[in-house]
This record gives sequence, C-alpha cells and structure tokens, in this order.
Amino acid sequence: MVKKIIIIIFLFYILILIQTSFLAHFMVRGVAPNFVLILIFLINLFVPSRDYSGLMAAATGGFFLDVFSAEIFGFFGFYTLISLVMSFFLNFVFKKYVKIPVI
Repeated sequence: MVKKIIIIIFLFYILILIQTSFLAHFMVRGVAPNFVLILIFLINLFVPSRDYSGLMAAATGGFFLDVFSAEIFGFFGFYTLISLVMSFFLNFVFKKYVKIPVI
C-alpha cells in the first residue's frame, strides 16, 4: 500500500509539473486540457471501488492542482473538493449501476 501511495504521489507530481510548465504554452483558444482530472477519472474507472486508491488519487491530484494552480477561485481546496466529489460520484455510479461479468 505504501508503494502504491508513493507511485501515485510521484505520478501526479510529474504530471502537474508537465501540465503547468510545458502544456500551458499549447492552449487552444485559451483552454488547456486538465490531464490530472483525466488521470483521476481513469484511476477511478479501472481500480476496484473497495480499494481506496481512487479516493487517495483524487485527494492527491486535487491537492497538487491547488498548490500549482495560477487560477484563484476564492479558497484553497477547490480542486481537491472537485476531485473528491468526482471520485465519490464515479464510485457510486459504478457500484450501483455497472455490473461486470465474472468468468
């Protein structure tokens, strides 16, 4: 579990550095893709909901977005809140409405 936490933290740190420093110069009509939120979505999609890696990834990615964000929405923790709500919603929908057949 500790190894998974370290890998997630390192992955989000590298991704947020690339997103804020390099990809900020390649905006299309003033909009840049948010790869951290896309990675949070993918982790919650492919990791089982009984494992708390999706929530941990949402909290870590949201924290890094808050720290490195140039945009100010009024309070620190905006991206963390958005990421955690997205993760809870995805886990709820997948647990309640998506059935994966077991072979």
